[in-house]
Amino acid sequence: MPALLFDMDGVLVDVSRSYRRAIEETVEAMTGVPVRPGEVQALKDQGGYNDDWKTTHALVAARGANVPFEAVKAAFQQRYRGDDWDGLIRSETPLVETAALERLAERFALGLVTGRPEDEARFTLGFMGWTNVFPVVVALEQSEGRGKPDPFPLQKALRLLGETSGAYIGDLGDDMRAAKAAGLRAIGQVPPYLPPSHADTLRAAGADAVIFGMTDLESAVV
Repeated sequence: MPALLFDMDGVLVDVSRSYRRAIEETVEAMTGVPVRPGEVQALKDQGGYNDDWKTTHALVAARGANVPFEAVKAAFQQRYRGDDWDGLIRSETPLVETAALERLAERFALGLVTGRPEDEARFTLGFMGWTNVFPVVVALEQSEGRGKPDPFPLQKALRLLGETSGAYIGDLGDDMRAAKAAGLRAIGQVPPYLPPSHADTLRAAGADAVIFGMTDLESAVV
């Protein structure tokens, strides 16, 4: 059974009101300068900014503020997680129906490969009712400092699933580069909060196919 590996943000869940908003609010709070429309995505499209803490710190620094990384991270986490999982993480909504994932699980070995910390990834899986759909979760800690575009986390998920072939679905160029480096089919998804032209960025990064939702995915992996 081939593997079908998923990124979480922008693929399984809409993070436009959670991670993206946490970036924008943290940057403005620390610098007094708002984030321009499209500025976050432009930075991520450069590559090397899959980590939202790193993205936020870079945007703060670009505004001339000398704030330590750990201070930026703490401010971001306060907004995103809150005091008791009551922050912006609660605003996330699914981009896929559970029934669609269950159909795919009948034909593929499903795994989650994400740059999120493991507790945040597992909280969201539980919040969405997907805990049993993904037997393997490779999150930030399991990447051992070798996050995407390094293929290491994808290769680790394959080993844990006992598979050697399959596909990875992601929404960033670094996801596509990691998939190709891992020997997997690279499927790019354009989230609903990005323009259709994002498909060009994904293709330029090596996407074998580009989809605009889970209905397209089910057709793409036939």
